[in-house]
Amino acid sequence: MTFQRLWLAIAVMLPALVALLAPMPAVDLAYQVRAGDEILRSGALPAVDTYTFTINGSPWTDQQWLAQVVLAAGYRLGGWELLAVLRAGMVAAIVGLLVAVAISRGAALRTAAILSLLAFLVAVPALALRPQLFGMVLFALLLMLVARRHRQPRAYWMAPIIVALWANLHGSFVLAPLLLGYAWLDDMARGTSWRGSLAVLVAGAVATLANPYGPAVWAYAAGIGTDATITSQVSEWQRTSPLTVQGLLFYGSVVAGLAVAIRGRAALRWPDWLWIGGLFLIGAWAERGVAWWPLGLVYVLAPTLADIGVPSRVARPSRLNAIVAAAIALMTVAALPWWRPADPLTGRTGLLSYAPSGLATALRDAAPPGARVFAPQTWTSWFEWAVPDARYFVDSRFELFPADVWNNYGSVTDGGSEAAALLDRWQVSLLVIRAGESVPTGWTTVYGDADGSILTRKAAMARPVAGIFRGAEQGTDRHVAWVRSGEVIGWPAR
Repeated sequence: MTFQRLWLAIAVMLPALVALLAPMPAVDLAYQVRAGDEILRSGALPAVDTYTFTINGSPWTDQQWLAQVVLAAGYRLGGWELLAVLRAGMVAAIVGLLVAVAISRGAALRTAAILSLLAFLVAVPALALRPQLFGMVLFALLLMLVARRHRQPRAYWMAPIIVALWANLHGSFVLAPLLLGYAWLDDMARGTSWRGSLAVLVAGAVATLANPYGPAVWAYAAGIGTDATITSQVSEWQRTSPLTVQGLLFYGSVVAGLAVAIRGRAALRWPDWLWIGGLFLIGAWAERGVAWWPLGLVYVLAPTLADIGVPSRVARPSRLNAIVAAAIALMTVAALPWWRPADPLTGRTGLLSYAPSGLATALRDAAPPGARVFAPQTWTSWFEWAVPDARYFVDSRFELFPADVWNNYGSVTDGGSEAAALLDRWQVSLLVIRAGESVPTGWTTVYGDADGSILTRKAAMARPVAGIFRGAEQGTDRHVAWVRSGEVIGWPAR
């Protein structure tokens, strides 16, 4: 293996290894798997909310339906383990496509690999397994088609097909016409034939309408980023601050990227500056927008680095290079999830985060169908998958809930004087709290572990406790609970 090819192997395998080692947050993932499974079983898209009791029956524009179907199909085939491998594969595909983009734009293989790995470092916080990751793969694929549009004009006509897929996977599809528009402007600025790129732009814009909701997906996508309720509740939709790790990486890459672009400005045209300027504004507007910046920056910077990293002589294969590549490959295989200890709900220990397995198992036993459950928003997606018969206060679909529901949620989680009254008002029957949080007045613990506790109303527990011994005398265990010092501490499995 030559040294150049070793860099290519590192660029593809190292991101996959990192993705396999990092837990998958269930915050957005778990409910997506449930939604996709329901679509596969019913053959229809959800039209209204059925997961919560605060907005039950409200319209739901499920623009991400195709990503949900893919995730649910992956779970059916191989559980959370296969989904972890799917994420690693998509992360590797993104970085590999960036290498191809940089090479197509004139960078040497080693330079392309290093540039793509730096982009991966900046994009790491955005690489969770959720519909956005599908969008990032398609964004990188479109970048490659744009980079090769003059050498492979027929392949460039795949772009509208990719855009149509994107419009059913994630709301970031709005970036596709911007990228195709950049290609058209770039052709005009360079004095090359631009009619073909204009035709692809028009076809790509029309392709965004190839979805079950038609033009309404544009309103959906625009509303997510401008909704004041979302931007006030969700940190990743707030302005990107340089005081956070992601913000530090973003603004650091902006400074470094600008310095490299100015150095090699002779290789750039005004559409290139317009392109990276637009991506910078998207990244600065919200942390969620940072994901696209490093990918687009690789495209722009590659031609400015074309004179760096070119081998001065013919590269000779080296056994040491092959050994290093094999070592990374072996570490990647060792990181596969199937070698980890099994878990009844998460598949393997440490595979998911924001997925308290013990609490979910206990909630299955404690919550009858239709039970109203108040739980931390970051856990609700997991509970919606693990305990689908219950109904929840809020979940990760922030765009569906009005401001007053979020205000009520905040008042309860803050533990203020209004908490008990709000729980009464919404007729909550089960309350899930994190470990260390205070127990509201009038509630008692029915289950607890290192993650948190499940509570129910004391008044609601009086009758089942009183009926325990009557049921035992009759030889039944319908209402049997575990009791210690007069306190119900858990329900057995039914």
